[in-house]
Amino acid sequence: MARVTLRSLTKRYPGGVTAVDALDLEIADGEFFALLGPSGCGKTTLLRTIAGLEAATTGQVIIDDVDVTRLPPGDRDIGMVFQDYALYPHMTVQDNIAYPLKVRKVNKDERRGMAADAAGNLQLGELLERRPGQLSGGQQQRVAVARAIAYQPRLFLFDEPLSNLDAQLRVEARTFLKRLQAEIGVTTVYVTHDQSEALALADRMAVMQRGRVRQLATPEEVYRRPNSLFVASFIGSMPMNLLDAEVVDGALDIAGSRLSLPPDSAEHVTSGDRVVFGSRPEFATLHDEPVDNALEGQVAVAELLGNSYLLTVEGSGLQMRAVAAEAAPNGTRVWVTFDEANCLLYRRDDGGLVGSPRVEGDEAVDADAPRVAAARQ
Repeated sequence: MARVTLRSLTKRYPGGVTAVDALDLEIADGEFFALLGPSGCGKTTLLRTIAGLEAATTGQVIIDDVDVTRLPPGDRDIGMVFQDYALYPHMTVQDNIAYPLKVRKVNKDERRGMAADAAGNLQLGELLERRPGQLSGGQQQRVAVARAIAYQPRLFLFDEPLSNLDAQLRVEARTFLKRLQAEIGVTTVYVTHDQSEALALADRMAVMQRGRVRQLATPEEVYRRPNSLFVASFIGSMPMNLLDAEVVDGALDIAGSRLSLPPDSAEHVTSGDRVVFGSRPEFATLHDEPVDNALEGQVAVAELLGNSYLLTVEGSGLQMRAVAAEAAPNGTRVWVTFDEANCLLYRRDDGGLVGSPRVEGDEAVDADAPRVAAARQ
């Protein structure tokens, strides 16, 4: 196992493009750590820089107190699984798994035994003589993981290893990876743009934007208390309701309707402050008659989620979403209330969570991140 420390790590490409921007990060020994963010945020570049496949412009990569910043990839004792698996098409499964051991000069009998053991652990024993072209996507993914395991590294790096699988296989492979990492206990850094993967797999996660970490926390904290409008709009299979509001006399004015302030935000705002109210659809409740502390609208869309429905409600210049046990016909007038314990306020100027300190370098553009679930029109 290994502890990974990144100190002011920067990767800048010719032309002035900064992919990783003075990043400081500590990944604990044995931790399953996810790097999450949209395309182009720098997560894959960061992973490749840890691996030594990209040279850091400035800063340090430290593994177990050893500065490996200038070491070649082969000297870092790292096993990496790529998005396309990077299997050799002319080699059998066994030879693919054993290849890193061959590079390390392990004798033939020993490396074949180690490859067979790794394959057996991943239910690949009957496929050892096949070639990659004869395997399904899920089987190829397991071969790539088996190759990393056989190498017995102190650190695993995964670069979107499930992105080429169909939806059902992704869920199965996700469960398999979580169980495997728990059993072998190897420190794992996992890059993905799929938030459901990060939330399901990680012990901790970093949400990245423009080469910086915007939030570093447990998956539960990132989901329940995103610290900025960027994170709030990015995290969640059902995007968070984000509604423009103004603080007026100790309450929120949202398109002419009044809502109570979230309990922990009242002391941090004053009348006239322009804020953004946030609440996830699963914490919203629909009513078929007027109630206090509610926003009024009409059902515009009902989407089946399985055992519930996601309803889009429009009215008074607002669009919001709520999860309900039953669908309602389009045009049905409803009133939406929000669970106060799960409501948040964000500052409009920098997009930060009300009550949290302003972070130097945060940009106002975060406050203008696309608000898919709910935006003032």
